[in-house]
Order: sequence, then C-alpha cells, then structure tokens
Amino acid sequence: MRAVYSQFTMKNKKWLLLLIIVFPSVFWLILETSTINSRRLPFYGPKKVVAAGDTTFYKVTDTFYNIGDSAACGTNTFQLNDNDYPLYAIIFISEKYRADAYRLTGLWEYLNYSKSKIEHIPFVLVTENKEGNCGAYNELKKLDENNNVRFLSWNKTSFDSLSKSFFNEKPYYIDYSFFVLVDANRHVRGYYDGRYVSEVKRLIGEYQHLRLKEEKQKLIQENEIRK
Repeated sequence: MRAVYSQFTMKNKKWLLLLIIVFPSVFWLILETSTINSRRLPFYGPKKVVAAGDTTFYKVTDTFYNIGDSAACGTNTFQLNDNDYPLYAIIFISEKYRADAYRLTGLWEYLNYSKSKIEHIPFVLVTENKEGNCGAYNELKKLDENNNVRFLSWNKTSFDSLSKSFFNEKPYYIDYSFFVLVDANRHVRGYYDGRYVSEVKRLIGEYQHLRLKEEKQKLIQENEIRK
C-alpha cells in the first residue's frame, strides 16, 4: 500500500514540475491569441518614421487649468497623472456649445441608467475660460457629482488651438465636439460622438481593450516573458 502511495506521489510531482515548466509558455500563447490582440486601435495624428520599422506617434498635452475662482483663473495648473489617468476620455466644450446639452446625451444616459458600466472611465471636460471666470458651466454642473467626471479649463484666447491639437489630421467626418480617447502614452486612439449611446458604448469597449493591453504589457515586463 505504501509503495502504491509513493508511486502516486511521484507521479503528482512530475505533473507539478511539468506545469511549472510549461505554464509560462502556454500563458504567453493565450495572451497572444486572445481578444486583447484580435484588433488594433489606430493612432491618430501625424506620424514620423525615425528608423526602419520604428515610428513615433503624435502626442497631446495632459496639463490643463483647474476650475477655480476668478483670482486663480488660468494660473493653477492640473496634470492628468499616469496613476489616476492612465487612459482618459476628453471633450472640449466651447462657449458656443455650452448650452447644447444634447452633445453629451450618450454620457448622460450611461451615468443615469448604467453607471456601473462607465464609472471606471475617467472623463475630462475642458471648458473655456471667459472674462476671468474659469468655473464649470452651470448647465453641466450635475455631471460634476460623478467621481469619474472632472472639469478642467483653458484660456479663451487659445482654447480653439488647444482643442484642435487633439484633432490634428482627424478624419473629415469627425467634429471638434467629439470625445477623444487618449492612451497611457498620450496618443490619440479614438473619436466618439457623445450624442449617441452607441458611440459611448463603443468608447467603453475600446477603453477596456486598451486597458487589457496595458495590463498584459505590465505582466510581461514583471515576469520577463519574451517573444
């Protein structure tokens, strides 16, 4: 009986050793063939080839101005840091669009009726400073009640040039009032019409896709898995 038990234990140890050896390779194969790599989101904006097979992609700023009183307007900066904003969706709301709440209908719908599906995504709403006032527009104040929605601002004199920098070489059908998805390296990865629930749903899916790819890359680096 003892001999049978010993033989059984040895077999189990062999299987355990085999799993330890094979698991990293199998795990890598699963990652490479999973839905994480099944599609690649485009990079928008001008690209520059710096060497054979090496391309640098257009980057956008991650520093804006805080919402505050008129005394500090346009002077108190806020940076979208990597920890709190590894990826984020940003929209620019100019003075001429401030009353057009329908431009955010898709976001409103999710925050009111499907909040759990969207509360993990950082949304940044940049408003236009006007006459020394950089407070959030009253029409949009209710959005500020959500922890994942942050209001920031920019100076009126350069607001248009800032917003257009996020739409540099955009597709012709994209409007400047669309949401912009920005990745961890501050590259533009997608545009979404916030008027439609279907577009916000697409934003959610592509945000999650990028987060999975980021987590995969971190896992690879931490475990020193190499191709």
